[in-house]
Amino acid sequence: MQKFKILSFLALSTSAWILPQLSMAESSYEQELQQGCGKLKQYARLGKQYYDQKQYTQALSQFQDQAAWSHFCQINADESGVKVTDREIEIANNNVGLTYAKLGKPLWARAWFLRNPDSKMSQFNLSQLPKLQASSALAGTYVSPNGFGQWDTITVKQLKNTYQIEFEGYYFGLRGLIYGPNLGSFDTQMPLQQKKAIYKYEDCQIQLNFATDAKQGQKIVVEEQQNTSGCGFGHNVSASGTYIKVETK
Repeated sequence: MQKFKILSFLALSTSAWILPQLSMAESSYEQELQQGCGKLKQYARLGKQYYDQKQYTQALSQFQDQAAWSHFCQINADESGVKVTDREIEIANNNVGLTYAKLGKPLWARAWFLRNPDSKMSQFNLSQLPKLQASSALAGTYVSPNGFGQWDTITVKQLKNTYQIEFEGYYFGLRGLIYGPNLGSFDTQMPLQQKKAIYKYEDCQIQLNFATDAKQGQKIVVEEQQNTSGCGFGHNVSASGTYIKVETK
């Protein structure tokens, strides 16, 4: 009987400790969410101020925050109390793209404009970029859009006889911008003369096809052949998608 009372006491004590901790975590999340969403106008204002002053690196940081939080606040509008329209997200993405263009990085600019490919604003800005230059060199950085203004990345490095290929991907849950994403990665190699690579691990098989597109430029089309649970990725992380080149080194 005494043992039962002790166990009951421990259980009650643990519960009494966990509940306040959960409540504190919830309160902290809501506070960070509201603070971040409350800064949307500030990000836009400071970004424009730096942009007009031709301080493009500083402008880029502000506009990237604007883009990330615009999407995040839209998804969490019920909790943040901030309403963000699709148009406002398009503007934020285009602000980042325009700033990359001013920084002399048209491939990154193209990637950001292509986050909203059907937007007339994006289409106009895309038409103002330099024409894509044909290249047979595959080395560089390729990206595919992820949630909240983030990107999955494939890095291709040319070694002596092969290309070293490295993938880093994410899954952002509903609260992922604050709590952080789930992660996934792999690396593989491909002979220099090839344009197709395959990564295999247990029951996981991922195929990477290098190609060139008139609108997207150099790209990698990635297809997962099996269930990603065997790839060793974090929950819901997937490598599938189209990755366009944004850097040549």
